Amino acid sequence: MRKRLLAVAVLAVVLTGCGQSEPAAPPPPPAPEEVPAPPPDPSAGGDVELSSSPTLGAIKQRRKLIVGVRADQPTFVTRDPGGEYRGFDADIARELAKRIGLDPTTQVQFRRLPPTLVRDAIGTGSVDLMLGGTADVPQFTAMPYAVTDAERNLVIKADDPQLAEELRAMLDAAVADGSWQRVHDQNLAPQGISAHP
Repeated sequence: MRKRLLAVAVLAVVLTGCGQSEPAAPPPPPAPEEVPAPPPDPSAGGDVELSSSPTLGAIKQRRKLIVGVRADQPTFVTRDPGGEYRGFDADIARELAKRIGLDPTTQVQFRRLPPTLVRDAIGTGSVDLMLGGTADVPQFTAMPYAVTDAERNLVIKADDPQLAEELRAMLDAAVADGSWQRVHDQNLAPQGISAHP
């Protein structure tokens, strides 16, 4: 009798389950949407290289700024017996080197040039920039960095417009933070030379 009851109970369970379908599996969750990473924030620091100037890239890689200065303008730059360059143009060059990220005391190289070699030095790239030069040919770009009785120009080759933009920004920053005025007061004012940026 027990066997019969057990068989009937099993049969009832089986018959009850036959009329019902198994519950459907829940659908898989949707795949997360891929969001592109935001561009790097230049103000956040880091090693992001913002400049696309090939000249500035070469300067940073060689860890030296090569500056041409006029040998015929001792009011603005001189070389002392120990080989040290002094004067307004030398200090402006060091300000630029500092803003590029170089050590202004050890990573600036000066080349004193007679007027006859100024154009060749810029054109051949033997200097990165020339202080006190003129842009009298279309291959050069000039930007004023001081005005005395005449405009003094920083001159570079015209084939690197990004470098021109960066140098203008550096000169503007030197004026804005008082560095330009300090260089003027230390070098030109004692000689009685009045200048403005």
